[in-house]
Amino acid sequence: MKRKGTVFSYLALILGFCLIFIPLYFTVLSSFKETSQITGNFFGLPNPFTMDNFQRLLDDGISQYFLNSAVISVFSIVLITFFVPMAAFSIARNLSKKKAFALMYSFLILGIFVPFQVIMIPITTMMTKLGLSNIPGLIILYLAYAIPQTLFLYVGYIKTAIPEELDEAAEIDGCGKFRMYFQIAFPLMKPMHATTLIINALWTVPYTHRTLPTTESGQTH
Repeated sequence: MKRKGTVFSYLALILGFCLIFIPLYFTVLSSFKETSQITGNFFGLPNPFTMDNFQRLLDDGISQYFLNSAVISVFSIVLITFFVPMAAFSIARNLSKKKAFALMYSFLILGIFVPFQVIMIPITTMMTKLGLSNIPGLIILYLAYAIPQTLFLYVGYIKTAIPEELDEAAEIDGCGKFRMYFQIAFPLMKPMHATTLIINALWTVPYTHRTLPTTESGQTH
């Protein structure tokens, strides 16, 4: 029985590898073919071998698209990782003590339940009217849109993994709120930093080049 399970596991791994590798193989192979070769002999090797497709991408300004994606994604993730934990720490420490923080937290995490498709058109219209259809505008948009889910994750982590006794011990040693946060609490959030970084990078990077308008020269508006 154990041997059958092992064989089945290997077969599943082989099947998964084929499902990923075969489409990737033909995609790379087709990139070195002319259009007529792709439609006429999809499974054949490139004949002749051509780099025209890559040259066309460079001429169309793909390098600028990659640069835009890199700048927007990096700045968005850095700002998310810097500001959201700060708000989450304050809310987590006062959530059960002050109603204002509980109301603020409830209001902020409501965004989790709003699908992006519902607000996509209103946001596009608003950003255009405000003149924010550019790199700084997208950074602000991604920061704002990441707040609900990221805040929810950080607050839950802080309440379970960073006890309030650490705050009291730091205060006894003469440590102020900001110093306690940056030197003690923030480093203890490393697992959550990694989690939110991956989550936000996965949706920020693919959507950046599709949402940022560009001119014919590839420069942003």
